This record gives sequence, structure tokens and C-alpha cells, in this order.
Amino acid sequence: MTVPSAYRPGACNIGPAARRERGLVALVSFTGAVGYAAFVLVSDFPTVLLLGLFVPLSLAIEWGLQARQSFCVTLAFQGRYDFRDTATDGGTGMVEPSTAREQDRKYALHLTLIGIAAGATLTTLVYASAVLAGV
Repeated sequence: MTVPSAYRPGACNIGPAARRERGLVALVSFTGAVGYAAFVLVSDFPTVLLLGLFVPLSLAIEWGLQARQSFCVTLAFQGRYDFRDTATDGGTGMVEPSTAREQDRKYALHLTLIGIAAGATLTTLVYASAVLAGV
């Protein structure tokens, strides 16, 4: 996959450094979720606490998608882009025109909903598996 280095409405609003940051957040969130699940499963805590996986799994998925797609949800909702690491002019700015901001916001909502749905699905699968296994 090529690394985009210029703003494109509804497709790309961050550069390589911001992608790495989001990838790291995704990795830490996923690792935290796995550690949390393992702790709950080997301890005497109630299995229902596995439902707490929803937040870190949703974050891991959404931030992983942001890293992969070169797209920051927060910047999109702010109407901004960030290519500091690839541009000589600072690479940050406001998105113009309003139609481009609207495309960005729609895509941001799309990524967020995917993260929520996938986090809920994975949490349900882990919880249901633990219940069926009698943990």
C-alpha cells in the first residue's frame, strides 16, 4: 500500500507520522484487551466482566482502520488535516470547501461505526465462548 502524502476529501487526511501513532494506539489497545481477557478468564472474577472488552477492542479496531486508511476521525470532525511530516509548509490546515468537510465527516462516522460494530461482535464472541466453555 502506498503512503498518501496529500489531503484527499473523504479518503486521506493524515501523513505517515500520524498513521504510526494510530497504529501504536491500536496495538496497545488490542494488547490491553487480550491481557484483560486473560486476567478475567484465569481469575475468580465473574465472566460478565469480559463485556469490558468492548471499549479497548472498539478503539483498537477504529484506530487500526485510521492507521491503515490514512484517516483521522477527530481531524475530520474538526474540519482539519495533518501532513506535518511530509509537507514543507507545516502541512496542517482547514479543509475547504464545505463539501470536502462533509465527505470527511461521513467517512469518519463510517470508520467509527465499523469500530463499534466490530468491537461489539468480538466482545460477544469472547463472552459467549467463555460462557459456553463454563469459565
